[in-house]
Order: sequence, then structure tokens, then C-alpha cells
Amino acid sequence: MHLENKSPNHVIPSGKGTNYIVLARRTRPQSFSELVGQEDVSKAIESMLSNKKIPHAFLFTGTRGTGKTSSARILAKSLCCQKGPIASPCQTCIHCTQITACAHDDILEIDGASNTGIDNIRELREATRFYPNSARYKVFIIDEVHMLSTGAFNALLKTLEEPPPQVVFILATTELHKVPITVRSRCMIFSFKKIDPDVIAEHLKGILQKENIKYEEDALKMIAREAKGSLRDSLSLLEQIIAICGHSFISAEQTKKGLCLQGEEIAEKIFSSICTQNIGQALELLQQADTASLDIATLIENTAQLFRNSMLIKSLNDKARTLRLTQLLPKEYDFLKDSAENLSIASLSEIFRLLASSVKEISRTNASLAWAEIIVTDCISRAEWLSASEIISLIGNPNTVSGMQNSLPLKSEANLQQMQLKVATETPASISPQKTDTPQNHHIDLNSFKKLVEIAEKKSKTLAARLGFAKIDLFNSKIIQFSDTPENLTYLSFNESDLNYFWESIHEIGFQNADFKGTFTPKPRIIKKSQITEETKPREILKNISEKQINSTKTPNNQQSVAQRFQKYNENISLNTKTESRQATRKAISLSEINTHEKSQDFLQREQVVLEKEHIQQLKKLATEIQITSLD
Repeated sequence: MHLENKSPNHVIPSGKGTNYIVLARRTRPQSFSELVGQEDVSKAIESMLSNKKIPHAFLFTGTRGTGKTSSARILAKSLCCQKGPIASPCQTCIHCTQITACAHDDILEIDGASNTGIDNIRELREATRFYPNSARYKVFIIDEVHMLSTGAFNALLKTLEEPPPQVVFILATTELHKVPITVRSRCMIFSFKKIDPDVIAEHLKGILQKENIKYEEDALKMIAREAKGSLRDSLSLLEQIIAICGHSFISAEQTKKGLCLQGEEIAEKIFSSICTQNIGQALELLQQADTASLDIATLIENTAQLFRNSMLIKSLNDKARTLRLTQLLPKEYDFLKDSAENLSIASLSEIFRLLASSVKEISRTNASLAWAEIIVTDCISRAEWLSASEIISLIGNPNTVSGMQNSLPLKSEANLQQMQLKVATETPASISPQKTDTPQNHHIDLNSFKKLVEIAEKKSKTLAARLGFAKIDLFNSKIIQFSDTPENLTYLSFNESDLNYFWESIHEIGFQNADFKGTFTPKPRIIKKSQITEETKPREILKNISEKQINSTKTPNNQQSVAQRFQKYNENISLNTKTESRQATRKAISLSEINTHEKSQDFLQREQVVLEKEHIQQLKKLATEIQITSLD
């Protein structure tokens, strides 16, 4: 057979009287310029060849059918060409023609899947000792190198690191992660990416033109999409479709039927059934697929892909960009857009997640049909979901709510009652709204206590924080009593500085004559007003008061007074001072709890106003749950 390769995308003729050669072999590229969809790899290797800087080991990695083995043969041809090393082999010398025919003595192709043992690598190492018979280099191409055993990899390491000068290794693999790092570090790695479907479609056009076969554009797009980035797969599918179409005209309809081996048409009907919530039709379609012996897992996977595409259509809202990302045909785009028009993004996303996650489980079980029926039924129940952003947009646009009532089913009254938001009500039972004349809190002058905390905050942030969390039983001009709860032992254990600030604040609000009760309530000495003169500074007077209070509780052992000052650092110290022991007659509260309750009351009032709005009432008939959250 005479081989020529003087033009791009050259097709080797296979006329009458010759053995037929499939398209994938006849159209194999013979130079880096003909390599389809791998421009980066081609430029890098051509640059090394042009500069005569050739590494001794290459590692080509990538998915199937992307040109790894073809590139390895082209590289071997470039190294052994009589005009080489050269980026573009001449294709006419004896070395080029023999390499193209896979008949060169110095180019050894080894299948890693069938030569996995250490003995095979020993033979390879022995072969590297001999010089090439006729070519410039002896090239070893090991395909599917990840299939080698651990011992074989270890035996190859030394030779791979320091081979003889006339030896070049080219390794190829589809699973780079299975190649040991010790091998990868000794090679120059080139990654072959998946080929874009548009590039594949253009390549198929050139082949059909040379074969004198007419075609439809949509047919080639479907073939390129089904190939999933593999040029070899696209050529195999194209050859199959050519046979179905009688080697004359490739139509989109015939191509769709030829590629519909896994029930894509049934998947589209199931997709429509879920969108329209027609559970009977969906179950019948699953039964038909099972009767036709279709793979149920693949059918569910194809259905999930349709929901993924619909989610992108609704999210992007840009036909040109969506067609580029999903590789859909215009007719398919219109079908998905119309079918999923009444579904929200949240429901599309949830249905896709449910279908995609169930594929593995369905493929493992013997009851695949039952699994699929349950999953599809569950998907139909989720077709009414709304996302948070969609609910917010409805709240902001009340006019759109009435329009959605016609497209989404209404909920029952029982469900509407469950959609009401329940704000946490675990506030203390004794807390009431901000009123000071009710029986629960008329002994607590809340405004005065707030004023005390505000004055204390100006003097000491720590003191204000402690007072804010301390629980109080009574607070007015007559009686000041902090609760005897254990946490007050920590909150009211002031150091000397904060204790002075506390009495200053009490004096400023005019409560210095109050009766201070409670185990942990600070107790001042009573000071007569005549003792306070204009020349006396309040800070000095209060300092004397605190010192007298501390000295009055001293015992022969001074450690007790020290412990009383710094109770916050040791809560386990027991003091033998005489204190008042009186059980609180009501539940103690703190200022922080009061503030929280006031905010809750305000939020409840605002929430009630929002819920009473007309468009919110209508929205509650559409959504399964409404939650109003404060952003304060």
C-alpha cells in the first residue's frame, strides 16, 4: 500500500482489492502539524526538536483517543528521519515510511498491559545496551505504562534515569496517578487535553468531504458530543453512522437513532414527565426501558444530564453561552427551556443531585427498576421547590406572586399553618415588655439600672459588661438586691478599681442611700450627707468607703480579705463572713436578657406587619416554608 501524507487530514485510500482499514487508522496524523486539538503539546515538542534539546524520557498522559500513541510515533519519526532530528519529518525516507508502517527495527512498541512483569523489563534493559541497527536513536514506546507491576517499575528506574545516549523512552498512560512518583520525576510530562466538540466536528467534516459523503451539521455535532473529547471515539461512531446511512447521506434523524443505544429518547420523555409531575407516565416509561433491556442506571444518568442542562439554561439566560457550555443543538435547547419553564432553579438543582447520586446505587442493585421508580417519584415531589433568592424576589415584587399562582399548585390549609415562622420563645417567664408599672417589675427601676450601666461603661468597660450580665432581683432608690445565683459570684467579684467605679456610679444616679441586700451585692458603709462637703472629692470619699468596707471584714487571717477582693480568680474559696441569706421571691433577670427580650418583641411586631401584607399571604400558598430572619 502506497502511503502519502503531503496534505493535512490526509486519508489513506482503501480502494477495491485492498484490505479495509478503519477511519481511526487511515486518518492517523503523521506529523505534529496534523495533530488535532493538541496545539500546546505540538509547539512544545517542535521547539525542543528545533533547538536540538531532546530529553531522554517522555511521559504522555491524557484520556483515551487524544493522540498519545500517535504523538509518540511522530516523535520517533522526527528523531530518526534522515533530515532529523527535525520538527516536520520528511515522510519519504526509509525510516519515516517504516515507522508509519510500524515495521522499523529500532522503534520498539511495548504494551504495558501484557508485559507487566520484571522479566519483561530485564529484556528491555538488555536491549538498551545495543546500538540502533540503522536509525539515529533506538526508541522504546511503552503504552499503558501504568499497568506495569511495582517490581517492573523499580527495575526500570535506573535505566530510565541514565539510559545510553542512543536510547529514548516514550511512556504513555491514561491514568497518571497510578504511575509512581519516582518514574514521573525522571520524565518530561506532557498532558493531552480532551478535544473540544467543535474541533472534532470540523475534523469530521474534512474526512467526509474527502470520502465524498454528504452530511447534516447537526449530525456531526451529535457525534462530536457523544465522543466526549475523544477523537478516536468520534471516528468510530462516524464509521458506524456511515454504515447505518448506507454510505450516502448522514442525516440528523438517522444519527440520533444510531446513537440512541442507551435510551436518550426515553430519558427526554421521563424528563418531561417529571417537569409536568405526571408520575403515571414516568413509571410507564421506566417499565418500557426495563422491557427493552436498557441499562436503567445509564437511563437515569442521561435524565440527570437533562436537568443539569436545564439548570444552566435557566441560570445563564444566555442562549449562545449555554449552547457553547452544554453542546446542545438549538432544537434541544428550546425543548429543555420550554419543558422546565415552570420549575425553579432550586428544584432543578435538587432533582439533578438526587438523580446523579442514585446512579451508583442503581448500578449495584438487582432491583434497579424499583430503585428508579422510587427516585423518579421523589423527584416529582421536589418539582415545586423554590430557592431563597426566588422567594426574596417574590417578596420584593408582589405583582409576580399572583402570576405564579396559575403555574404552581396551592398548598392545603394544614400545610399553610406549618409554614408560619416560630420565633424562639425561651425567654425568662418573668420578663415582660418595657413597662415599669406591672406587678412583675415595678420593684426594678429599669431606666435607672440602664443609666447605671451607661455611667459605668464610661469608667470601665469590664465593669459595665459584668453589670450587664449580673442578674438582679430588686433595683430602686430603696432597695438594691442582686440575685444569689452562682453566676453572680463571678460577675460581682470586682477588683478594687472597678469597685470604686461602681460606688461612683451609684452616687451619680442618687441611689447611695438604698438598702443593699443579697449575698453577692456589694455592701457600703452608710455615709451621712453632712460628711460630704464641696471640697471633698467624690472619688476620694468612695475610695475611703471601699477601704473601710474591706477592713471591716478582716479576720486574724488576712488571706480571707484578699480572697474577698479577688473572688473572680478563685471561686472555690469559702469565706466565713456573715452574709444575708434570703431566697429570691421571683426569677432574677439580667440587663442583657431584658435587651434580648425587647429586641424579640420588636421583631415579633415587625414580623406580624410583614406577614399581614397581601402578597405575603399569597406567597404562603406557593412556598413550603417561610422564614423571616432579623439582620440586626
